[in-house]
Amino acid sequence: MAGELNRFRRVLHVREVERGVTQSELGMKLREEENIVNSLDVIQTKRDSALSEFCTGRETLVSPQQLWFERQNIDIIEKTIEGGKARLAQCRAEIEETKTELIEKHRNVQLMAHHVGKLKAREDKKVLAAEQRNLDDITTMRYLRNIHLGRV
Repeated sequence: MAGELNRFRRVLHVREVERGVTQSELGMKLREEENIVNSLDVIQTKRDSALSEFCTGRETLVSPQQLWFERQNIDIIEKTIEGGKARLAQCRAEIEETKTELIEKHRNVQLMAHHVGKLKAREDKKVLAAEQRNLDDITTMRYLRNIHLGRV
């Protein structure tokens, strides 16, 4: 029985380590999401600035080529924003997957911990019963010895 308890304790330890690894992965993905959101904020601010500059009335003449370059710059910024939004959506999907996986691993750890607890209680009960039998045997031997010696 003790061997079974040790085996299940090792399995419990492995599952706890797996859960810890998944928690670390989730933390990394959450930091990645935060970085993407921050970079998107910076890029959107840059786009807003470029748009306001492009749309403001100018006091000097601007060549069509200059307008074309500014518009190309805005298009590039918008494509960058779209790519960032796609990365953010992918990252958030991965976060949800990892959360689901973490919940499942946490359930497995709890189930295994409960099972190990039951095995430990059963093992403790057996040990106590064996100790009680030994004490009963010792008491019986003393009693019989005292009867044999006539001291009862």
